[in-house]
Amino acid sequence: MTNPTEDLPQFLEPAKFLFGGEGRPNFWIAGGSLLSLLTHTPVNDYDVFSAEPERTARWFKGEGYEPGFENDLIANFQKESAKVQVIKRHTRASMEDTIDLFDFTAVCAAFDGKRFVCHPRFYLDAAQRRLVVHRLTFPLSSVRRALKYSRKGFFMCPVGLAAMLRMINEMPIDWANPEQNQIEFYPDGTPSFRGVD
Repeated sequence: MTNPTEDLPQFLEPAKFLFGGEGRPNFWIAGGSLLSLLTHTPVNDYDVFSAEPERTARWFKGEGYEPGFENDLIANFQKESAKVQVIKRHTRASMEDTIDLFDFTAVCAAFDGKRFVCHPRFYLDAAQRRLVVHRLTFPLSSVRRALKYSRKGFFMCPVGLAAMLRMINEMPIDWANPEQNQIEFYPDGTPSFRGVD
């Protein structure tokens, strides 16, 4: 599913600063920040994943990153203009497992400072500004993300749109219930994953 790259692509250079320092735990950035770097658009924040998110958060604090808002999903940090979100829930053991969680192929990419992995369609869909569905774990959230990316000039492929609508139609949502007809609701009780851009 992934396409590991041994020779690091040039567009990753601006993110290398995240991986300096002594005693760094094993973590990686993934998702929308890498798409932003590739398309030369401003990075809002870097989503950081790790099998040990608490240790990773302590490391960023020890590296002089100012702590910000934190809850059971994410821990925010900032140093100068760099914003970092350590994802505390939905942890995975590897970069490959992490990007397999993502909804659109154009954000299925990860970088750990030494190695870069991505979905085989990552470059093509980023270049064509196309949202192709990889996985729809949280289809309501993916609708919101598709709207966000449409404002950045991306468009949803018709097959992906049909798949998303079909999955939402099959979800056991009581649309008359105000508690259930919000975009953040998932009938199985899973909270919305708001950490990844």
